Amino acid sequence: MNGISAEVGGGQELMVRKMDNDVCDTQWEKLGAWFIGPTAENLDEFCDLAIESIRQNVKPQNYFSNDREMITNEVKSSTTYKKEMAKLKLELKGLNVALTESIPYSSVRYQGHMVSETTLPAKLGYLAAWMTNANNAASELGPVTTRLEIEVGKQLCEMIGFESTCHPWGHITNGGSTANLEALWASRNIKFFPLAIQKAIKDERVLASARDLSVYIPRLGRKQKITTTSTWDLLNLDLDDIVELPHNIQRQTGKDAAVLKDVLNKYTLANDGFVQFYLLHGLRTAPIIIASAANHFSWGKAATLVGVGGRNLVCVPFDRNARMDIVALRKLLDEKLAKKVPVIAVICVFGTTEHGAVDPISDVLKLRTEYRNKGLNFYILADGAWGGYFATLIRQSQGDDQPLPPFPISDYIHEQLTKLKYVDTVTIDPHKSGYCPYPAGGLCYRNGHMKSFISFATDMVFMDADTVSNCNGVEASKPGAGPAGVYLTHKVIGLHSSGYGRILGQSMLGAKLFYCAWMTAANSDDNFVCVPLTPIPEDFDYDEESAKTFIRDRILSSSYKDLVTDAEVMRFLSEIGPDVAINAFAVNTKGNTSVNKCNRLNMAVFEKLSQSDPRRKTIRDIPLFLTKSRLAQKECFRILKSFKTRLGVSANSSGVLTFLRNTVTNPWTSADNTIQMLVQQFRKVVIQCIAEIDETENKAGEQTY
Repeated sequence: MNGISAEVGGGQELMVRKMDNDVCDTQWEKLGAWFIGPTAENLDEFCDLAIESIRQNVKPQNYFSNDREMITNEVKSSTTYKKEMAKLKLELKGLNVALTESIPYSSVRYQGHMVSETTLPAKLGYLAAWMTNANNAASELGPVTTRLEIEVGKQLCEMIGFESTCHPWGHITNGGSTANLEALWASRNIKFFPLAIQKAIKDERVLASARDLSVYIPRLGRKQKITTTSTWDLLNLDLDDIVELPHNIQRQTGKDAAVLKDVLNKYTLANDGFVQFYLLHGLRTAPIIIASAANHFSWGKAATLVGVGGRNLVCVPFDRNARMDIVALRKLLDEKLAKKVPVIAVICVFGTTEHGAVDPISDVLKLRTEYRNKGLNFYILADGAWGGYFATLIRQSQGDDQPLPPFPISDYIHEQLTKLKYVDTVTIDPHKSGYCPYPAGGLCYRNGHMKSFISFATDMVFMDADTVSNCNGVEASKPGAGPAGVYLTHKVIGLHSSGYGRILGQSMLGAKLFYCAWMTAANSDDNFVCVPLTPIPEDFDYDEESAKTFIRDRILSSSYKDLVTDAEVMRFLSEIGPDVAINAFAVNTKGNTSVNKCNRLNMAVFEKLSQSDPRRKTIRDIPLFLTKSRLAQKECFRILKSFKTRLGVSANSSGVLTFLRNTVTNPWTSADNTIQMLVQQFRKVVIQCIAEIDETENKAGEQTY
């Protein structure tokens, strides 16, 4: 049949174009070549390629093949050798049996955390490099994989949209937590660097020729000498101007870079520590970091590790969509400006790990421009550990113009994706939405010179400025296998709409369909309600009841092809539900107003639909994997009150609310009838949990009586 394609990306008007008969089929065929599959359909193909990679890298063909063999046939025929080999086989068999209880991430039944089956090229690239045991601490330990890591960093920066004029730079870390720490560490050092420069120029004779150095003061809209600039203005310079200061000093003094580095480093906060630095500069007010209330707990760790302190990580409450409330942020900035409190950074979350929300980066960028001109400047750090790869949804392929099924992303998300390139750092995890094996976190700097403010080098290993990467981060030794896996999957699949955008677009479709399923999971005659955390948009064409009717009539019973070729359905799906592929929702017994009882029900459902101890139950006892989280009153009061009201729970209750989450990483989730099957399993569990809770309460009541 000839159909219509609705949306090729959020932020564009829905366009009607001819869709070839095989577009939907081709979608599944491409995906089918990139994964082992939900039921290991590509196992034979993977094993063939894996064995080839192992043979190639266990004994490199280009390395002195005539070297004498050490493990001879005589050794292999010995009793001792056979005994040790038998022990290995026995223990490995036991391990493999134990591992059969591992979580089945490849199955469509796994909808829990941000973990998924990794792609075929990511597995094979990781395996091939893993066989070499390369260490990316330095190029002499991993000459091939270090260069692959540098290439991966360039790929990620290009995917985000960082412009080459600022020499962007990225690298692989062991996870998003380490990347967040590094981003904050660099930001802290840069924030206070102008004060160090001012003192160094005043005190050091070798810098005498730099005393006329001028810096641009955003508050004044002009330059002035750094030696006469106030402390407050020095704490609020533009990042790009700060990182250029060493180069400007070198140009003015003509001194060797190594000499200047030694002189300047003596004055930095990193060298003195906070206490000594504050005493030397007469500072009295501690700096703060501002973050969305949904910030990952690693930011709290980072705040303590860089000496800012957990109490100085200030959280901004949610709005009704679990995003950073921009009105509350403005109020906070006004307060800090009035009191002249330095703000190191505002942390925006691009894809919250608990709610699937994206903070309003575009609005935060506007606020920075406004407050910069008032005298309060800050850096913007985007935590895109989960959501970063969704940038591929709007990045067009260079050459592959094959038609794609439409994917439902909203105008809001499209705007935030286009603004991502203007933030200062982006944390991005290939081992989350990049479908790569652990460990493979990542950090990208818009201005690559930022990395020099946390650089450490050692004479113990050879350092090549063109290849070394790990003198710039938190880690030293780390496996070269991670970057190799990321590199290969990027090359095979591609960081554009026809590649990773195809996978993540499919996951977005699955998440939107799940949102519809959660809205309608409870029938009118059921004794429970099921409510998504994210409400129907305020300015939407549908209210909640008409949306449910539309879902039941046009979505739940439709095939994949019918859905993606229906322009009205795709428009509907684009504007509802989560920002990036995570649904937060909760169930409650009809008529119950108690938060505690509602929490008991959701916890009971979670216990039946999760696995943490194989000794208690097997994975085959779990028909659908979900996870859970909580909403607390302090920062979540606005959305929490609305959520409680829609659940039927007393909105004035002060207790935290437990809710359930499903994360859609499996692109086959949106295949015909998959979600309907999973929701039926969910319904059975909810009904069973309600019956068990009622029975327990009745018994307790009888005993009390």
